[in-house]
Order: sequence, then C-alpha cells, then structure tokens
Amino acid sequence: MKATNFLFSLVLMLNVFFAVSLGSVTLYAGEYKTITDMCGRKVEVPVNPERIACMHCVSPEKIMTLGKGNTISLMAEQSPWAYKLYPEIKKAQTNKGITPKQMLDMKIDFVLYTPGMTKGEQYGAVGLKTVCAFSADKRPMSLDEYKENFKSQVALFGDLLGPDAKTRADKYNQYFDKKVKQILSITSKIEMKNRPAVYYGGRGNDMLNGQGKGSVMHWNVEVAGGNYLPQTLDDNHAKATMEQVVSWEPDIILLSGYCDSLDIVKKNADWVSMKAVKNDKVYRIPRGVYTWDHASNEGVLLMIYMAKIFHPNLFKDWDMIKEMKAFYSEVYGKTITDQDAERILQNLRPV
Repeated sequence: MKATNFLFSLVLMLNVFFAVSLGSVTLYAGEYKTITDMCGRKVEVPVNPERIACMHCVSPEKIMTLGKGNTISLMAEQSPWAYKLYPEIKKAQTNKGITPKQMLDMKIDFVLYTPGMTKGEQYGAVGLKTVCAFSADKRPMSLDEYKENFKSQVALFGDLLGPDAKTRADKYNQYFDKKVKQILSITSKIEMKNRPAVYYGGRGNDMLNGQGKGSVMHWNVEVAGGNYLPQTLDDNHAKATMEQVVSWEPDIILLSGYCDSLDIVKKNADWVSMKAVKNDKVYRIPRGVYTWDHASNEGVLLMIYMAKIFHPNLFKDWDMIKEMKAFYSEVYGKTITDQDAERILQNLRPV
C-alpha cells in the first residue's frame, strides 16, 4: 500500500512539473488557480470569481464582453451602449473614492490595476489580491508583438474568469487574427509615400494629448494603412507640442472617442489653418461598448473604420454597418440594428 501511495505521489509531482515546464499559465488547486498576469506575476485567484474591482479603465469591457459582467463589483462609469447591451453591470458600484480597506470589507476577490496609473501596492498592503491587466513598460515595438500582446490581454481575462469566458476569449482572438489578416492583405502592399499622415489626439479634450510609439493607436493606424505621426513620441500616453503638430502637416486628424465635439479642432484658431481641417479630414473615433481608441476589443472595427477613411477606393467593398453587426453578433453575442451601428459610428447615445 505504501509503495502504491509513493508511486501515485511521484506521478502527481511529475505531472505538475511537466505542466509548469511546458509554460502552462493556469494551474488549478482546489477552489483557486494560478494565473500569470500582464506584468509577468503569478497570482492565485478564485476559480470562479464573484466580486471584481476594476481600477484599470478597460477591464470592465473585457469582462462584460466575455460574458461575466455580473462579477464586476467596482468600476468607473461606462458608456451608454455598455449599459444597454450589458444591463447586468448596472449593479456595480463606482470605484471613485473607494479605499482598499472598503474593498476588503466588500470581500473583493481581486483588484485589476495597471502600474503607473492605479498602483497595486496600496491594495496588496491590506491583503487584497491584485492582477496587473496592462503594463505600459511592455509596449510592443513591432506589429507582430502588438498582435500577440493584445491577444494575450484578452486571453488573460479568459483565464481569470473561467471556462466559458476562456471559450469566448479564444473565439475573439480567432476573429481578431482573421480580420487583421484580411486588412493587412491590402494595406501591407501600400508604400509609405502613399499612406496618409495621421495625427491622433484629444485625450481629456486636449488635442495635444494622445498616444505615442508602441501604443494601441500607433499599431491600429499602421494596420489600417496610415503613417502614424505621433510614433516619434516615445511614450504610451504621449503629449505633443503645437509646433510638432504643425511641422508634421497631418493629412488626417483623429480625435479620441472621449472628445466632446469636433469643434475643439474645427473652431480652434491654432488648428483651422491646417491642411486636414481645410480639407474636412477631421474625424471623431466611434464609441460603442467602449471607446474604440483605448485598447478596446472593438479595435478590430476601428482598423476597418480607419482603413475606409485612409483608402476609400481600396476598401469600398467593405460595408461598415455589416462588419459591425457581424462583430457584435459573432463575438459579443449581441444583436444591433442598422440604426444602432450608425449611432455608434457617429459617437451618439442609444435611442
């Protein structure tokens, strides 16, 4: 009997060893599992979390679109479309002003944070588990790195939220690969001299606040066939100077989906003389479940949206409304109407 027990224990230890050696990111142990977060930390979390605090801005979107919106206990205010399509998130409390001690009292399973914006140490200090959902220190410096990094973020949420969410995450990543490949089959052949010079800004309603080298917008614009001017700014959340923007002479100006109006450019004396403004090539990025320009899962739609703006002749057969309806149906499992899609594109609320 003792020999049998010894052999059983030996086989069990070898199985665990090989699982770790082969790079498995999820190790199950009772009611907990160990995941590897976006900062490379191994964190033990519940197999089926019920109370999640989202201190990282994009996290609620990732959770709700993977079918687990009912697990969100704390989050910032979401878009009107998020509340319409995912009414279960209405029960979540605002994360503004909530202290780590209050989170502990709420029996939060883990806190989602990002270094530099919502530091995790304050939560860990009171005994809360923390999961790094995004790290600007690991900005992708090539398109291939970006594609893998973005899919890794989605996969992380699948690992965090359980088997059903993992299935949805895998499906999303397959859709992402398919669409990016289709877009690149056209735009990868476009020489730099034939790509429009694109400026992006408007974070916090300040047109000089944008995203720099290695950012989501850098790579999304590149996939869409544009020349992303702020890539000269070596920072994720970058700030340009007015002199830099003028010297860049953008052909197209993109405003963050968080901007209140195109007027911050079109009625601004510093901008009205620019070529993009004179040619009416100023666009406000759509905002659906989340604003498309901030690491949203809807970034796939943003690539198509921008490709049609940058190269209308090459993408004339791509129907934006059909693409949106297919995406929401196939990936999110939600039905939207033509009118819904049009209003999202115009950054308007649901009716």
